[in-house]
Amino acid sequence: MAACCDQESREPTEPETQAADPAHPAAEEGRPAALEVHELTNEDGNRRLDQFLSEKLSGHSRSFLQKLISSGCVELDPPPGKPVKASLKIAPGTRVKIEIPPPRKMSLEPVAIPLNFLHEDEHLAVIDKPAGITVHPAPNQDEPTLVNALLHWIGDLSGIGGEERPGIVHRLDRETSGVLIVAKNDRAHQGLSEQFKERTVKKTYLAVCRGELRELEGTLDGPIGRSRSHSKKMVVARAGEGRESRTDWRVKEIYKGYSLIECHPHTGRTHQIRVHLASIRLPVACDKLYGREKHIYPSDLMENQRAPGEAPVIERHALHAAKIVFSHPATGEEMSFSAPLHTDMNTLVENLREYCPGKPNSPK
Repeated sequence: MAACCDQESREPTEPETQAADPAHPAAEEGRPAALEVHELTNEDGNRRLDQFLSEKLSGHSRSFLQKLISSGCVELDPPPGKPVKASLKIAPGTRVKIEIPPPRKMSLEPVAIPLNFLHEDEHLAVIDKPAGITVHPAPNQDEPTLVNALLHWIGDLSGIGGEERPGIVHRLDRETSGVLIVAKNDRAHQGLSEQFKERTVKKTYLAVCRGELRELEGTLDGPIGRSRSHSKKMVVARAGEGRESRTDWRVKEIYKGYSLIECHPHTGRTHQIRVHLASIRLPVACDKLYGREKHIYPSDLMENQRAPGEAPVIERHALHAAKIVFSHPATGEEMSFSAPLHTDMNTLVENLREYCPGKPNSPK
């Protein structure tokens, strides 16, 4: 029996509290924070410095290592005779010393960010995540996250996700809106995590994409891995590389130059839907990483000149987690929750229907 949605919008009753500036735990105890030092040797051919470090120090992202290089945390022996940059080619035999500063202790102060609760019981909560908020803290991030908001409205959360990710069982990208499950205790976290691992959780997304397709449905199953040329991008990898990924998709509506797509991801890879759709030249609208534009204005859809001061219809990628179905980790009951399109995506769809009407054979 599917549980019905018990929606409750929680608004802050007092001004939002900004997260405090994080400090390393050692500093709190009066001890100097220790550096992480690595001394490496390039035993292969000429290599870009950032690529070499990224392969040797797989626990750190390439963008983070590039920042350390530009901050002077990397020394080369013999000295290169030129500025040490991420793009610098290092010769075989070059010794590389890198000092990695200790991680900052990220603040988990409660922040009264409004949240729309679809359901809450003693084990879990289901929310309709707003676009523009990151799910959990990350290094070098000062803005409040969904975790800060959850600590305000719920308080105690499952600790299995780690100190910085309490209650977080799965994630949505910062700009993605929609349904998200939160675990309130460890039993719920373990049960939900197992369902995601076993791929028994059913997820439905809606995406407004750039482009039109001849086929009305299909499956995208290219493996996904990290781009070798862009530290923030994921790509459909070559055979034998990347991680297995599968997304079923179906066209719901076709407009002039756009499509409304329903997606059912069977795996949960980083940026999976965005990468898969971009791989068939159907990037999510306003996807700044994989798409073509940063904003969509009404005049763009009407093919008119943009008016002074005109407000965009949407400024974030048009992807929404519309529905999720899972088994309650304590009772075994089937739970099903849906969230309607948020205002910006709904306005975009309405504008497309009005100004870019679909073809006669557009699915209904």
